[in-house]
Amino acid sequence: MLRRPSSDIRPQQPPVERVLFVVLSVAFAVTAALQFFLADAMSVWWPFVLAAALTVASLICLYAALHDPGD
Repeated sequence: MLRRPSSDIRPQQPPVERVLFVVLSVAFAVTAALQFFLADAMSVWWPFVLAAALTVASLICLYAALHDPGD
């Protein structure tokens, strides 16, 4: 009986989904950079918190784009 390799059976993330995660990650990263510049120009604390949260969101999206769900 013929057997398929396990790499054929594992669910793979669709390429469109990977591209969308990368685009979302870039959008979060650009917005975080803008927030860091805004925080530097202002004398309030909240843009730093927002920029940090956007940076974390960007890294999570990048991880989701590059991570193989079969692992």
